Amino acid sequence: MNKKQDILQAAERLFYLNGFHATSTDRICREAGVSTRTLYRYFPSREVLTSAVMTARSERFFADLFHPTHPEAVSQLFIVLGKWMQEQGALGCFFMKAWGEYAEEDLILAALALDYRYTLRKYIAACVSHAQGEENDALSDALWMLFEGAITTALVVGTDAARHAGDAASRLIARPEVKR
Repeated sequence: MNKKQDILQAAERLFYLNGFHATSTDRICREAGVSTRTLYRYFPSREVLTSAVMTARSERFFADLFHPTHPEAVSQLFIVLGKWMQEQGALGCFFMKAWGEYAEEDLILAALALDYRYTLRKYIAACVSHAQGEENDALSDALWMLFEGAITTALVVGTDAARHAGDAASRLIARPEVKR
């Protein structure tokens, strides 16, 4: 049994559902089936735990994507988003929630939350650059906004938002006349 993974999984789920500050260490320990001492053996502070959760979540998400040179990379991005929404919930963006809670009090955690967005934006730009044979900032930004918008729209219409955004992204990719 991997106690460290149990703690990370419990913390991620509780942070997403309840918020970072609203989730007590005791609740994480109960959900993970560990003592407070065990939690602090692996994660010496709440900030270290939060950072580890954000890093692990980001790494898992990006691991599910195709390489930017793959012809279906953009489509896969929205497929993965839809699967994540179905499996993890459609309660908004985990990283935006983190940024909202830490922006004014912990610059390191706030920056880590924004790093996910910067990495995603670079990934989309690389996909577009490969698909179009050149950089196209307007198209990259449009696809990025579709992705971000799908996350917010899912709060109202559910996980189908990812599929609808993916369909729109496919149509945009097929129309290279979108200019900078």
